Amino acid sequence: MSHTATSALTVSDWEEAPVDTLDSGTSLTRATSRSEFSGQWQGTGLACWVLVYTADGAARFVGTQTFSGTLDGRTGTFVLALQGTFEESTAKVSWSVLPGTGTGDLAGLTGSGGYESVSDAPSASATLAYDGV
Repeated sequence: MSHTATSALTVSDWEEAPVDTLDSGTSLTRATSRSEFSGQWQGTGLACWVLVYTADGAARFVGTQTFSGTLDGRTGTFVLALQGTFEESTAKVSWSVLPGTGTGDLAGLTGSGGYESVSDAPSASATLAYDGV
């Protein structure tokens, strides 16, 4: 990727609801959250998550997140595909831009990145390595 943007990412309004629980203690939940990005990548997002928790409290998850704002001075929207883990109070998330979702100055955007966040930290450092704009 030709460019890399960094941003402070703050997640808020986390709402999680159970879907199913297995006899093993494994549970399936769905969640939504809002995000605020500030830095080279500035704007807001809404994420939808599907999480699988094991009996020990660890989780694996997938989801999507919309983004609306500016990326290195270019304005538009795009959608990220998310996947990651939650273990020992730390979320590790990787993402990639879903092809064809960029609008405005971000039409044609491709890229990937992610972040790592500790539960009690106020924000995380998010990155996106990108091309196409």
